[in-house]
Amino acid sequence: MISALRTRADSIFEWMTGAARATTALSLMRAVIGFTSLALYLRHYTDRALFFGPDGVYGQQGISDYAASIGTFSLYSASSSPVVFELIFHTGIVMALLVLLGIGGRAVLAAHYVLLWSLYMANPSFMDGGDALTATAIPFLLLTRCHSSFAVRRRGRERAESATVAVCNNTGLLLLAVQVCIVYLMAGLYKVQGDLWQDGTALYYVLNVPEFFLPGVTPLLMQSDWLPVLGGYATVLVSVFSPVFIVFRGGRIAAVTAMLVFHLAIGVLMGLTSFALVMAAYDMLFVNGHIERFRVHVRKLIEAWRPRPDPDARGGA
Repeated sequence: MISALRTRADSIFEWMTGAARATTALSLMRAVIGFTSLALYLRHYTDRALFFGPDGVYGQQGISDYAASIGTFSLYSASSSPVVFELIFHTGIVMALLVLLGIGGRAVLAAHYVLLWSLYMANPSFMDGGDALTATAIPFLLLTRCHSSFAVRRRGRERAESATVAVCNNTGLLLLAVQVCIVYLMAGLYKVQGDLWQDGTALYYVLNVPEFFLPGVTPLLMQSDWLPVLGGYATVLVSVFSPVFIVFRGGRIAAVTAMLVFHLAIGVLMGLTSFALVMAAYDMLFVNGHIERFRVHVRKLIEAWRPRPDPDARGGA
């Protein structure tokens, strides 16, 4: 018994200290967060002063009061000057782009977090659930090596990875994994308690909410008597059982595939694209090896199609 526990403890210690785990998937999550954040800025760029400015719908005082009411902050409440507002907003765009490209490391990611949170607090009406996921993911990502892949600029020489770096990275990874499992489990258990989810009619009412209504597609789906019921039960099952399947290596592909289909449906049918993309990035943490193999295949295909210099032509010159 003691020997078995010691072996298990040694295995956990080796996993935590041996190497930084899932750095490709963590880097993909960082890139997705940069992309969705940049999309948020650009989507409201034309009307930025109206939606987030000191003379907009909330105004400087309204932004300040809202942030204070929930015990937080927003840089947009610091000044009533339109010039300061433009400076903060455009700095936020630059930081989001740098995070997407993997430039600047943890310092840029931390600055992006402050600016993005400030934007959320300046006008919370545009949030779709992806904001909460992003806001909780970034502090954990700051512990990780999330700039090792999917980055424009890479260091010319790979630095030796210390045990401290590995422990920090793997701690952040575990925190992200536990967080998403809790989100799935709590969402599923909450749905199980609802009468509309139990009788399979919840999706019918959800998809007919004006904000989630997709013309030409939603009415077509609602013509079927069994599709909403099947979708409702599938939603509950995926939410409740995915965290269980993820624990076992053999069940991860099935669980992640089901979750990706689930989030694709949310993004397309309900328009919650930011939420769907960030949740999909969370899901990919559990299949890091498959992502790495896919990247290797893509790189080989690119190299195979890349034109090579003609040695005869070089010799003739």
